[in-house]
Amino acid sequence: MKKIVEELKLVADKDYKRADIFLSEKTGKTRSFCQKLVELELVSLNGKVLKKTSTKINQGDYLVVSILEEEKPNLEPKKIDFEIVFEHKEYLIINKPAGIVVHPAPGNYSNTLVNGLVYMFSFEINEGDFRPGIIHRLDKDTSGLMIVAKNYNAKERLSKLFKERDLEKRYICIAYGSPKENFYNIENHIGRHKINRKKMCVNEDGKFAKTDVFILKRFKNEFIADVKIYTGRTHQIRVHMSFLGFPIIGDEVYGNKFSLSYPIKRQALHSYYLKFICPFDNIEREVNIDLPEDMQNLIDCLN
Repeated sequence: MKKIVEELKLVADKDYKRADIFLSEKTGKTRSFCQKLVELELVSLNGKVLKKTSTKINQGDYLVVSILEEEKPNLEPKKIDFEIVFEHKEYLIINKPAGIVVHPAPGNYSNTLVNGLVYMFSFEINEGDFRPGIIHRLDKDTSGLMIVAKNYNAKERLSKLFKERDLEKRYICIAYGSPKENFYNIENHIGRHKINRKKMCVNEDGKFAKTDVFILKRFKNEFIADVKIYTGRTHQIRVHMSFLGFPIIGDEVYGNKFSLSYPIKRQALHSYYLKFICPFDNIEREVNIDLPEDMQNLIDCLN
């Protein structure tokens, strides 16, 4: 564990809906950093270890916070290969290959999409920002369409599309199983797994998540699905497909011995479609791309 550099004793001056909001406001740290402190059990509430970042904080509550030393982002420009599908003067729409991490994080501070963006554009990086240009994310081993901003003004305006859900996102996945229905609507809550903190799960204490799954083609024990998401929760499609009993083929986190027995080295999930009204020119922008080679090869194998 990194070194603890400070211990803060805080008293809530009013009610707060969530502990991470309170901690971020009082410490000046990002919510994600404060959430990490809670995960590492470095925060106590009224003398007991705080277990959930979503815990409500009441006026007069007493918290003790151990602040970890922060690692500084390494945003060294580096050539990273990705396809530019569409370019606007304020943003790009790119096709992210599988295997590329979107932004710097522990274990990978230099070989990320962000390093590639800094290589391409002259970003004026805000202090402590690991994610310049990043509006939304794809998992490392998920491929497909992403919108990335060229500057902070564009990032702020484009972020509203996602916050207000004024953008349609669709994915193709290849999953294991034999669904009885041709359409599934999943509406529940997704939160962090209580034991495996790197994993998400359906959890009533989590955030609302909504996914539609349309079965496109069936094989013997596999199928292709078109997936539309209305919310952007971490690992949402992978969690919801596993929840249905149909894990995505190749998914080492949410799959099983059957879904992991196919000739593909990552989860067979690809973001192929985006549609939104451009906030800069008020034009409807619709982008659709083909499947990557490894997923097409898997389909050919199943055929």
